[in-house]
Amino acid sequence: MSSQIKPGIREKVTNPLNEISARTGDSSYQVFSDFLDLTISSFSGDERQYSTRVERYRTDGHDMATVKDLLQLHAKALSGLAVGLEKTNEDVLGAIYEYYSTSSDNFAQHFTPGSVSGTMSEITFPDEDKICDASPDDPLLIGDLSGCGSGSLLLKSADRLQNIRGDCPTIYVGWDIDPDCAKMCVINFVLNGLPGYVLQGDTLRIQVNRCWKIEPTNLSQKNMPVSEIPDSDQKEIIDELAITV
Repeated sequence: MSSQIKPGIREKVTNPLNEISARTGDSSYQVFSDFLDLTISSFSGDERQYSTRVERYRTDGHDMATVKDLLQLHAKALSGLAVGLEKTNEDVLGAIYEYYSTSSDNFAQHFTPGSVSGTMSEITFPDEDKICDASPDDPLLIGDLSGCGSGSLLLKSADRLQNIRGDCPTIYVGWDIDPDCAKMCVINFVLNGLPGYVLQGDTLRIQVNRCWKIEPTNLSQKNMPVSEIPDSDQKEIIDELAITV
């Protein structure tokens, strides 16, 4: 996948992250993991999680001026990601994950190429009757429950649906056992305007460790697009979506 993203697009994200790595001595995996957590905490308004990352920088011996610089670099990487998505309409985040995987044993996955995701989305796409019949009370459900990765298949499905019925009420569902993959999927849902749920846990056992709800919104209105579903409500969400694997 990474070969499909031009270096100039990728570097809008990787250059700030690499600078963080150089200034802190943290591995690329640690920096990327921090980037995912800081981004989701910003999208959800989770000040506790955000402060946890800030405090780790402080306990590593960085003064507040340096910490602010590091946070600005994280923000610059997020801005670069948004620009990359706008210019390419591709899964830039997944490509960056794979780019780092070439030099780190901690990045252990390779994702489905965009062209293959596009073909798979056509094969598994809901039929026209389901699309036409979808309503706010009975929305279309499009899911990738066998390991959604960064959400590439769901993004391609959303593009296809946009061309068929742009106003189709839809709930997208991604599920992956890998925490980083689930977090990437959450971020891709937000930046691509996909409403739905991302679950992290063992699909085969219907085991959920974390579940996020994504509701695209205007961030300037201070409405957070991401909320984490409490453990006590997760079974209700699964039952409501009639998820089976």
